[in-house]
Amino acid sequence: MKKKSHQKNRQLDFRPLKTYAVITLGVILVALGLDLFLVPNRIAAGGVSGLATILHYLLHVPVGATMLVLNALLFLIAIRILSLGFGIKSFYATVALSVFVDLLSRFLPPNGLTNDMILAVLFGDFLTGTGMALVFSTDASTGGTDIIAMILKKLTDLDVPKGLLLIDFTITLFAAASFGITIGMYSLLAVIVNSFTIDSVLTGVAISTQVIIISMHGKKIAKRIINEVNRGVTFLKGQGAYSGKDIDVVLTVLRRRRELARVKSIVREEDPRAFMMVSHVHEVFGEGFKNID
Repeated sequence: MKKKSHQKNRQLDFRPLKTYAVITLGVILVALGLDLFLVPNRIAAGGVSGLATILHYLLHVPVGATMLVLNALLFLIAIRILSLGFGIKSFYATVALSVFVDLLSRFLPPNGLTNDMILAVLFGDFLTGTGMALVFSTDASTGGTDIIAMILKKLTDLDVPKGLLLIDFTITLFAAASFGITIGMYSLLAVIVNSFTIDSVLTGVAISTQVIIISMHGKKIAKRIINEVNRGVTFLKGQGAYSGKDIDVVLTVLRRRRELARVKSIVREEDPRAFMMVSHVHEVFGEGFKNID
């Protein structure tokens, strides 16, 4: 028995390696989408990468290095104003993306693969959206304008999704002012397609995700979901049929798969033995979702 237990303890845990492999694959796909399609055609598809694309043509600075500087400034702002911390995975993803964007650009065609704007938007967003979805699936982030959206929420009560939309729209206006209205319109189209691609890759055709969690640590889990995922939680009263014990069943509805990745991390940290059910729902009405009317 002791020998078996000793062998079990010595088994290697490859999950962190798998996680970083997925993040690396994701940032490479994002870098390819930028270098092969979006940047050569001056398409600023929102976010830090879009702003870096505009500055690349206006100031002749490398896209990747500009992304790294902008993200570093945003991280400092988040730590100072929002008191937010950032995990090692997000730090790695942010730095890796900036490095790969500039590194791969040296070996890829400088003018990209096509000058057809529609093809550039579709294929560029397919690569960047898929790559970002992979990064989000590991509960990591590449930084970006999410931080500005959170600052707007703190200062104006504007919710994060609307804040992101406002920021991306502003960047596309900047692109239109810099490169012309046509490029600005293609950039706005790219923002829409990119958002749709990320959500489609992560959630399929489902609009939202319902999560039911049965755990003796339900109150701790619910509190973290409210504070860290910014989603509402409802307690359902339950009773174990075998144990006869009363238990709080946690019910929450999420809009994006990246939120589900965070909830899974919270449950794993608070109660690895929790019972968790995830299902897709096609329509959700109420606060944070669609109006009932």
